[in-house]
Amino acid sequence: MLSRKSMSELERQFLKVAGEELAKAKIGGPIAMMYLLDMVASWHGSRGELGFHDFGQRWLIEGNAKSKPADRLLRDLFGLSDLDPRKAA
Repeated sequence: MLSRKSMSELERQFLKVAGEELAKAKIGGPIAMMYLLDMVASWHGSRGELGFHDFGQRWLIEGNAKSKPADRLLRDLFGLSDLDPRKAA
C-alpha cells in the first residue's frame, strides 16, 4: 500500500503565492507555472517520503525545468539562486 502524500499548510500557501508571482512574470512565467505543475504531479506520484519543498529543490537541481527563464524563476522560488557573485558576472 502506498503512503498518502499530504502538503503542509506552509507548502500550500507557498504554492498559492508562487502561482500568483509566476502569473505576473512576463518572461518565463507561464512556462514556469507549467513546470511547477509538473513538479507537483511528479512529487505526488513519487513513492518517496520527501516533503514537497525538498523534492522541488532536487527536481530543479536535476535539470527538469528545460527553459532557462523558467528554471531561473523556479530556482528563485525554491531558494536555489546562485549566491556566488563571481558566477553572476
